[in-house]
Amino acid sequence: MLNVNPGNTDSTSVNRPTSFTITAAAGDSGTYCITLFRNLGHVPAPPPVGQFLYVSNIGSNNIEIYDIADPSDPVRIGEFNGGNLSGPNELITIGTTLYVANQDDSTVEIYDTTNPTAPVRIGEFGAGEVMSPQGFEITGDTLYVSNQGGGNVEIYNIANPMLPVRIGEFGAGDLVGPTGMAITGTTLYVASADNNIEIYDISNPAAPVRVGQFGAGDLVTPNGLAITGNILYVTNVNDSTIEIYDITNPEAPVRIGQFGAGVLDRPTEIAITGTTLYVANIGDNVDIFDITNPMDPQFVTEFGAGDLNIPAGLAIVSG
Repeated sequence: MLNVNPGNTDSTSVNRPTSFTITAAAGDSGTYCITLFRNLGHVPAPPPVGQFLYVSNIGSNNIEIYDIADPSDPVRIGEFNGGNLSGPNELITIGTTLYVANQDDSTVEIYDTTNPTAPVRIGEFGAGEVMSPQGFEITGDTLYVSNQGGGNVEIYNIANPMLPVRIGEFGAGDLVGPTGMAITGTTLYVASADNNIEIYDISNPAAPVRVGQFGAGDLVTPNGLAITGNILYVTNVNDSTIEIYDITNPEAPVRIGQFGAGVLDRPTEIAITGTTLYVANIGDNVDIFDITNPMDPQFVTEFGAGDLNIPAGLAIVSG
């Protein structure tokens, strides 16, 4: 409570106020000016703004964080592990939720990335359902998780991203050690260890229908897939190259070339931001390519040597 007279000032300090009362001196009338101040020392700093690249390290069970304000010159700013990562492989985000494929303990970790430089572990899912998970894709409220160890893809409803609910699976009999995935429209591509890419119609996301395959004779241990416009990139782990396909007709991709020979070292995963493409190499670095011309990527530089230990997954997170 404040007691004030016209022309005078008074002040008080309270902890977590819910209401206050001002009482004028007896017999006084007039205009009173009220100014409220908050102790800004207790206000948390806003989350960082910008773009960040996460790189999962299978060899050291952590995830490195890079600032990519300049996409061609990533700057390492930290790492995290949550104490629960075990062979972290593929990464994917939806809003401020990050999923991490734990290939060694067959679970998927969930992190809150509201502050992208300091992710907070929320929990995990998939125990007893996923088996050496390798890849993710999302369409609407549906999450696909490829099971390298189970030869299929699990389907989860993520209407609540922090509480995925399993609704089914597909691909048994079609897929062999499935890894990376990519979506364009209602078409899903899944990399298979028998050196091809399976194609599924996901008009009904909960019930994918196989419509074909491609890549036989071109692919050598395909793993990471990424799409920009009508171009699909597929990493060839054991050939140390990346195949380029035109997917103007999504159900009939046409090979138009490859790149990365002599530069890449067992490429696993791909991430794209604008005209910059990142490629994680098992050889402990990430290569950067300029894809201003998507059909003719140009090597720019590499980074991560000394920080990375069998990098496998990539995710771009905005703050």
